[in-house]
Amino acid sequence: MHLFMFSSPLTTPLQVLEIANCSLNHADMAYLANSLHAEYLQRLDLSGHDVADLFPSTFFKLLSRASHTLKSLTLEECNIGDNHVNMMILGLVPCRKLREFKFLGNPVSSQALKSLFSVFADFPHLEYIEFPVSRDCYPNNITYPLDDESLVNYDKSKFQRLREELLLILHQANRDDIVVRTPLFGNYDAEIQETRNELGVFMLQSLKDALSSFMDSGAK
Repeated sequence: MHLFMFSSPLTTPLQVLEIANCSLNHADMAYLANSLHAEYLQRLDLSGHDVADLFPSTFFKLLSRASHTLKSLTLEECNIGDNHVNMMILGLVPCRKLREFKFLGNPVSSQALKSLFSVFADFPHLEYIEFPVSRDCYPNNITYPLDDESLVNYDKSKFQRLREELLLILHQANRDDIVVRTPLFGNYDAEIQETRNELGVFMLQSLKDALSSFMDSGAK
């Protein structure tokens, strides 16, 4: 069952959509980008999906349609690298109501982070950012997604210098009000981190089953 098969019966547009690690496919992303829900979303979490490579046109269309309402965007472990940053900036700029942006676990460089922070400084309502340790703070042979052991094996001094540079960008733009953090394990403890993919798929399937049962009972 695709995403549209259980969200289409909803009579009220969704304002919160948190579907991290739920194995979305092209049909799901196309439905989201073209549905009525897109224009009402305030909180969106697409973590664990390679949105910029697998669904570039539909993902950026979704951002564009949600730009007037979106307040929170989470894109953790979405394989967003330096080659995606310019497109990400173009997609994010219209989201003027954005209050928080979380993109931990993405393989971006220090320079890419500086470019993003220069843009973030112009978001009038932005209050909170979670950003990853940059790829150049890790050993050259690092591969993504990072496991727990690799995640903490980075150059602490180099990262601290980068953090200071990023905060300086915000300071020079008079945006010391923005809270900036890098919680290495996100909002999960170590045990939950290990099973989050399975949990996300289980929760999505449970919702599909519940809605399917509801529609079947209504048809009788």
